[in-house]
Amino acid sequence: MDKRFIPIGLAIASTITQSVWGDPGLLKTHCSDCHNEEKKKGDFSLAQLGSSPKAETIELWTTSLDYVRSGEMPPEEESQLLSSDRERLIRYFQEGLQQLPPETNQAPQAKPRRLNNREFANSVRDVLMIEDVGTHQPTANLLGDSLQDGFDTDGDTLGLSQFHIEQYITSLRRILDATILTEERPSSRRYEIRTRDLQMTSLSQRQRRARNNRTRTSVDFHDIRLRLFFSNFKTVPASGRYRIKIRASGKDRGRYDSEETGIYDDDPIRLRVHLGDRIQDFHLPDDEIKEIILDEWLAKGTALQLSYPTDGLRLRGNGNFKFQYTIAHNHLKKHDPDRYARVLREVVPKAPARTRKSPAHWSHWVNEWEGPRPRVFNAEVEGPLYESWPPKRQRALLGPDPSIENAANILRPIAERAWRRTVSRSELRPMVELVETSAKALGTIDAFKEGIVAILVSPAFLMINTEEGSKEERFATKLSYFMSSTTPDQALRHAALRGELDSFESVKSEIRRQLQNQQAEAFLHEFPHAWLQLDRINFMAPDPDRFPLYDRKRLSDDMVDEVLHFFRHMIENNLPIPEFLSADYSFINADLARVYQIADIPQDSILRKHTFTNGRRGGLLGMGAFLTLTADSLSTSPIHRAVYVMENFLGIHPTPPPGDVNISEPDVRQAKTIKEILQAHTADASCASCHQGIDPYGYAFENFNPVGAWRDHYTLQIAKKPARKKLQAFLRQEQARELQGLPPLPRPWENKPIPVDAGAKFRNGVSYRNIIDYRNYLQSDVNRDRFVRCFITKLLTYANGSKPDKLIGIERILEKSAEAEYRIVDTIAAVVDSPLFRAESRQEQTLPKSH
Repeated sequence: MDKRFIPIGLAIASTITQSVWGDPGLLKTHCSDCHNEEKKKGDFSLAQLGSSPKAETIELWTTSLDYVRSGEMPPEEESQLLSSDRERLIRYFQEGLQQLPPETNQAPQAKPRRLNNREFANSVRDVLMIEDVGTHQPTANLLGDSLQDGFDTDGDTLGLSQFHIEQYITSLRRILDATILTEERPSSRRYEIRTRDLQMTSLSQRQRRARNNRTRTSVDFHDIRLRLFFSNFKTVPASGRYRIKIRASGKDRGRYDSEETGIYDDDPIRLRVHLGDRIQDFHLPDDEIKEIILDEWLAKGTALQLSYPTDGLRLRGNGNFKFQYTIAHNHLKKHDPDRYARVLREVVPKAPARTRKSPAHWSHWVNEWEGPRPRVFNAEVEGPLYESWPPKRQRALLGPDPSIENAANILRPIAERAWRRTVSRSELRPMVELVETSAKALGTIDAFKEGIVAILVSPAFLMINTEEGSKEERFATKLSYFMSSTTPDQALRHAALRGELDSFESVKSEIRRQLQNQQAEAFLHEFPHAWLQLDRINFMAPDPDRFPLYDRKRLSDDMVDEVLHFFRHMIENNLPIPEFLSADYSFINADLARVYQIADIPQDSILRKHTFTNGRRGGLLGMGAFLTLTADSLSTSPIHRAVYVMENFLGIHPTPPPGDVNISEPDVRQAKTIKEILQAHTADASCASCHQGIDPYGYAFENFNPVGAWRDHYTLQIAKKPARKKLQAFLRQEQARELQGLPPLPRPWENKPIPVDAGAKFRNGVSYRNIIDYRNYLQSDVNRDRFVRCFITKLLTYANGSKPDKLIGIERILEKSAEAEYRIVDTIAAVVDSPLFRAESRQEQTLPKSH
């Protein structure tokens, strides 16, 4: 990458000496025909700019500069603007923005907001110094957080009400009741869970006859929808530490064809242990008993259950597990004709009349099922166990012998962790008095619990981005919630207070420390999830009949994991941010390889780095997550994909259609492709101006269908579909081929395939023929800086709870990023070290200079 950097946005070359303020005629000559008060194309007129930028028009000026710099405005077909005139026009906007009043450039403080639910749970965990808030779902009563453009950190949606306070109190009492124990020490017991004590949940109230999943010594998982529980230990009787042993093994992995079961032979069989809402997965060896041992603090009332986590065994029929029993029919018919004949002779004749005529009906083969599954033999539970009394965790929080006289000393470290700053005696006095007055009625320990509840429902805990604490403490808090979504640890607080985080290099070192210590797991998951709006992936999920693999194998999980894996790879290797778009690789498994039509991939579910050789995929632009969440259930939408690319990758926000425009329905009877339909729509003058700037960003993806698989042709319906039975038979055949990675069969009721046209031309005159040309275009200097600038903006939105509007500050971060070759960790450090993150009262009065 070229290390020389010429900022695209606002940098003004030091050689500029001649002002063009006296020559606004360029705008009038080249822009007024379209952007006047009468036409107002794109809902914009030159009059809105005014003679100089103001706080309310900065976005218009910067957007205009971006469009002129990229060559998108004026459009090639509208005005033949000479390159020398374009440079003069660029300088016009740059010098205008240079004259912004100082107060416009002052970095604002992030909006005060309450903790979102995940931050609340993480923070309570760390204040109380426990592993999590509990296995008994103590925060399930809290109101769900609203998302703003994918972000759950938005200041405008995270207000605090009396109802919130009431729900927090309820949650905190549940957490503390499982953390600080006030009753007599419970006695410990050992529970022997024999085979007969292993029971399966039911999907209905109707009693069913016993299946072949049970023997005298074991119970097998047949139906993946069910869970296994211990009939003599359904819930935890008292909060404490429990030692749990489970003896289990994997059975019949690879007996049936993986194309039938959807479970790869190279994937181990897993057993999932549910300790309330705490989940742990274990790999089971084949036909060898494994003793799973857990040592966990469990809250009173926690339910213990086991399940079989798999994305297989749903490939047949409508995905209901019961249809998988027919695999036994097929297997025996082919490999064990004697056993097959016995079932036909002994089982089928005794079946109900409605199934007797169909030997392949699933119900006949339930007792012959030998698919891959966990087998559980027995278990043992011992507890509650305590290293001491009071328990060790309680002693760490309150001390070995808490007294009311020592309340201030006990509560102060709790309050300082909770309030994330130094706490004075006077601030703590109301909590101390609450403990003192409550002790007579509640007892000492319960009184301390009330004091802790008061600390944790105070605004000092529930609200962040406030003016409380020193500048250093506020910075430590903000950095901690940015990276870890929790209260700052002692190392971070002390480093900030000692002035050790006052430089770019020291901030980068701290970020690396948190990444290496796995303290930044929240950022590695939550930020890409929010930035790319991955929560929307199944908002309009691909049709399960047309795209069965997506539904039956839960491909949305793999697609989201692909994005998160790629993001983690970028962070761990500190790669240049533009590689999100330019990479020729991604991380895929066998299921994604089917969608992406990649051969020679290990047949398992592990995500591995794969380099694509045809130029079509790699990075975010070729990922199923992006291609699926921007599609509809049965079709694709160039506009949806275009707007997503513009807003989330390039930082361009197209103007929404005005509500008062009367748009007549276009005549699309002769249209055969999506492009032709859109062109008919944009023939309306009121739509054309905006669509000319939007649509080219989306046409390049038309070769990708709603699940992201490559297609060369469209197919359109020209006749009625066949009758139901024939249609179902055809769909079953089609689904089987799709699940096997085979090309689809021609549909008799659809016309000949129509070639996909994935080419288009941008307003700046640049055209592309396909996704390869398009990907190359997005790697231009202009689009590279657009992408990095957008990434910086998203980071600040996540950190501050609102979209930043301080352009000069963003440009300085962009310049710092460029100096580091746009490497992602360096860029994150530049964001954190910037006034836009620190919210210091310093002013940016000059623009960054090019060099």
